[in-house]
Amino acid sequence: MTGALYGIRVLEISALAGSVAGRVLADLGAEVVKLEPEAGEPARRAPPLIPTAEGEESAAWLAYNHGKRSVTLAPGDDADFAALCRTADIVVTDWERLDLDEMDRLAAIARQANPALVWTEILPFGRGGPYERYPATDTVLQALGGHLYLNGDVDRPPVRISLPVGLVQGGAEAASAALMAYWHALKTGEGQRVDVSVQACIVWTLLNSTMAWQILGLNEMRGGAIRKERANRFYTRLVWETKDGYIFFGPVGGGGGSARIKSYDALVAWMAEDGITDPILTAHDWNGDGQFFIPQEDYDAVTAVIVEFIRTKTTDELMARAVDQRILLAPISSVAGVFDNPQFRARGYFRPLHDDTRGLDVELPARWANLSATPLKAPAPAPRAGADTAAILDRAAERRTA
Repeated sequence: MTGALYGIRVLEISALAGSVAGRVLADLGAEVVKLEPEAGEPARRAPPLIPTAEGEESAAWLAYNHGKRSVTLAPGDDADFAALCRTADIVVTDWERLDLDEMDRLAAIARQANPALVWTEILPFGRGGPYERYPATDTVLQALGGHLYLNGDVDRPPVRISLPVGLVQGGAEAASAALMAYWHALKTGEGQRVDVSVQACIVWTLLNSTMAWQILGLNEMRGGAIRKERANRFYTRLVWETKDGYIFFGPVGGGGGSARIKSYDALVAWMAEDGITDPILTAHDWNGDGQFFIPQEDYDAVTAVIVEFIRTKTTDELMARAVDQRILLAPISSVAGVFDNPQFRARGYFRPLHDDTRGLDVELPARWANLSATPLKAPAPAPRAGADTAAILDRAAERRTA
C-alpha cells in the first residue's frame, strides 16, 4: 500500500476547483486520472504562467496536478468515458469545465455504467437555487460568500484576497464530501451525487464573524488594521508594525476570557522590563466585563503606548516571547516568511518536486497531514496531456476492486 486511498480510482474533469479536489485525493494515495481534450485542458494555460523547458505553463495547474495521470478523449467519446467510469470509484468535476447540461448528461452515463460511482460536482452556488445556472468568478464568490465585506478599510471599497481562496476551499471540501459518499458506497453499493456550493464553503471560513449577529445582534464590519473586533462598539488595533515586519495582535478589548487576560498581563510585564510603565496600561480592566464602557480615547491612548513598544522588537523576538509567555499574537508572513517558518520546517511540511522534463526543481507545501501507517504520497511530476491514454484505455475493460 502507498496511501490511505490506495486502490481507489478518481476521474477528474476539472479546472482549478476540481483539480484541488483531485490533488487532495491523489496525495492520499488515490489514482487520479485527468480526462482532457486532445490539446489538454484549458487550465494548463491559465495565468500566472511560468517558464519551463517545454514552454510556458500555468503555475496553479502545475501546483495542483502533480502526481496525476492524463487520458485524452475526443468530444462525444461516450463509449470510452463509460468504460472508464466502470473502472472508477469517484468522479470530480466543476463548472469551469462542464456546464450543467453536460454534467447531467455525463453523470447519467457514468451512473448507468457504474451504479456505485460517486459523482462529485463543484458549482458556484450549488444545485436547486435561483443562481443554479449563474457563472461566477472567484472574486464574485468571495463577495457573495462574505469575504469582501470583511476585508479592507471601511472608508474605501473592499479588498479581494489575492489568491483564489473560494475555488481552493471548494475543491478541498469537495474531496472531503466525496470521501463521505464513497464510504456510503462501500457500505451499501449505492453511489451518490455530491453537490458542492463554493459560496457555502466560503461562509464556513469566516470563523467568529458568522456568529456576531446571533451573539451581539450586530454585523461585524471590515476595518483593516484598526477595526471593531467581534462587532464591538469601539475600535482597536489588530495589525502592528514591528522592527522588521508586521504582526496580528489584539491586546485589548476583544474578549477571549482568561487567555486574553493572561496574554495582556504578560505583555505589560515585558514592557515594564523595558522601562515602559505608562499608567494607561493598567488604567482599566481592558479585557474584562467593563471593556464595553471604556472611552474610545482611552483605547487610542493605550494603543499609542503599545505601538511604540512593538516597533522596537523584531517579529522573531515577539514570536519567541509569545511562545514562551503565551502572548496571543501571530506573524503576518510574506511568502518567503512562510517558507522560512521554523515550525513548518520542523514538521516537514515542504517536500521537493524534481521534474526533469520541465526543468523544475521546487518545494511544495505537500505534507498537510502526517499519517503514520499510510503517509501522503511524495510529489511527482504533473502529466503531459494524454500521456496515459493508451495504457489506461487498453485496460478499461478489466474489473477493478478498490
